[in-house]
Amino acid sequence: MGLRAQDFLGDTPYRDPSGAAVGAVASWYDITALREQEADLRSFAAVAAHDLKSPLAAVAGYAELLAEPEAPPFPAARIRAGVERMRRLIDDLLTYATARDAALQPVPIDLRAVVDETVSRHLEHAAARPDAVTPAVFVGPLPAVHADPVLLRQLLQNLIGNAVKYTPPGQTPRLDITASTGDGHVCLTIADRGIGIPEGQHRAIFESFHRAHRDSPFPGTGLGLAICQRIATRHGGAITATDNPGGGARFHITLPTPPATTTPTQPTGRSRVH
Repeated sequence: MGLRAQDFLGDTPYRDPSGAAVGAVASWYDITALREQEADLRSFAAVAAHDLKSPLAAVAGYAELLAEPEAPPFPAARIRAGVERMRRLIDDLLTYATARDAALQPVPIDLRAVVDETVSRHLEHAAARPDAVTPAVFVGPLPAVHADPVLLRQLLQNLIGNAVKYTPPGQTPRLDITASTGDGHVCLTIADRGIGIPEGQHRAIFESFHRAHRDSPFPGTGLGLAICQRIATRHGGAITATDNPGGGARFHITLPTPPATTTPTQPTGRSRVH
């Protein structure tokens, strides 16, 4: 068996009673998770150095202006925007860590119930904003899945939220949520009519801190889809992205079906404390 770059092989000499080496005991360790955590730490250090320091510097600058005897007028919204940017990044970092480290507690879940709950929350949020356009959402028949309720809800929140957020201004967000089953898995598809994915970035968008539209007016931390990938992978599934014919993107998520002897439940909205 060939060794991979993320494998570590160690050996310990085996000696007879006289002390002579007569063999060796080889030990093999898969250090993939360690390498991934090291990469996460490097990425976090780079992001913390920029994405956290930049808004902090802006807030500090405005605070110094306020301390001057004749402070010039400036919009308080800029301070709030800087604070919100930091809060969003910290929240996503905590969610990212939870998706990686929290104990998985899978149960049979009524997927339609969780999707309806998530969609309703976005519709209520849109209705509360006078400048927002109410999303048009189609939800087809959805089977049950075997998943952790908290992580499943986070995955749907990120994907549906992105579909709504990454829609050109003034255009009605349109989502089609469908599913198919086969080979012990459910394939959930969330299709939108948003700004789409730049060519060549359909895999890169799932990397930590990667933003496909860095120069766009849409806010983000580059962690949302990385969180989704981590959640899908921990459930033994996967997530991929393709172009949606006519514009937008399609996200395909595979999740396991429940054991045959169980009954799907509806999540109660519990959450974990980070």
